[in-house]
Amino acid sequence: MVMLYKASNHCLEGRVQVFFEPTAAVRKHDTRQSKLFYVKKANITHRLLSITVRGIHIWNGLAKNITQLPSLQQFKKRLKATLLSFYL
Repeated sequence: MVMLYKASNHCLEGRVQVFFEPTAAVRKHDTRQSKLFYVKKANITHRLLSITVRGIHIWNGLAKNITQLPSLQQFKKRLKATLLSFYL
């Protein structure tokens, strides 16, 4: 999730950043998902479980109050608290 947080804030190097495209860059019209990452199609299981597919599905499912935090430290803390709350 840290990699996707960095990708959403454009903090990854260019070769890695290209794997994480916002939907607005792919679609010509504005949609409800234009602020989320675009999920590329995958047919084989190996690709379905990769971070560029599965990780984006998980990221897109997170609440906006987690994904739009201003710092990485706040993001990690809130994500951990949210995930642990399901088990307590």
